[in-house]
Parts: sequence; structure tokens; C-alpha cells
Amino acid sequence: MSGLVIALSPGEKFIVNGALLENGEKHARIRIKDSDARVLRCADALHPDDVNSPVKRVYYAIQLLITGDLKEEETLPALYLECDALAHVFANISPQLMPTVRDMIENKRFYSALCFLKQVIIVETNLLSLNNDLEKPIARVA
Repeated sequence: MSGLVIALSPGEKFIVNGALLENGEKHARIRIKDSDARVLRCADALHPDDVNSPVKRVYYAIQLLITGDLKEEETLPALYLECDALAHVFANISPQLMPTVRDMIENKRFYSALCFLKQVIIVETNLLSLNNDLEKPIARVA
């Protein structure tokens, strides 16, 4: 069974090649056989107000590529640069994190890149939280 398989809840909305679709009243599994199809589950969409970190900016740009709001020829070079910059940030944690994302983007596997980036966002959030904890002043003991 080749292609992308997505499991949908009743009433779940998703976008395929710019068209908004909605699942019916029952759970469903849909196989999208066309490898060039651009798919985004609305539940996976990031709201613009939540784009507050470098990894989320990459995620959001890919999301906008899927929906057709950004053009590949204008967006991909910037995405590659951002992935390369983030590769240095994550090098000591997992050297293959961002090269894996970049490879997915280069091969136009945008939905796979989003799914992968969800995990990277968790790592980034933890790193940013540690950084914030380090910046807090240490309580003085009397």
C-alpha cells in the first residue's frame, strides 16, 4: 500500500492541494496515492499567533507551502538556509534532526516534514525553557 494514509475523526477537516475537505460522520482512513499531493490536517495547522520560535517559523512556512499561500521558488531557498542554521543549534543534541527535515523538504514531502517537526518543536520548547530558567536570578538565601 503506497501513498500517504491519514486516519480521520468524524467531522475532521483537512486540506488537499488547497481544497478544504471534511470527513463525514464516521472515522475514516484515506489513502492519497499521488506523491505530489499537498496535505494538511487542520488539526495540525499552526495559528499565526503561535509562531514564536525558529522551528515554528519553519513549520509555518511549510504549512503555507502546502496550502498554496507561499510559492516554492520564493520560499524554499529561505527554508534551506533556516534548516542549515538550526542544524548548528541542534548539532549537539541530534545532528541529524534538521538535515532530515531539509531532506524531506527537498523531496517535497511537506506533510512528513510537518509531522517530524512536531517532535522538534517539543525539543525546542524544552531548550527554550531551560534557557529561560538559566536567565532567572538565583534567590538569595538570608
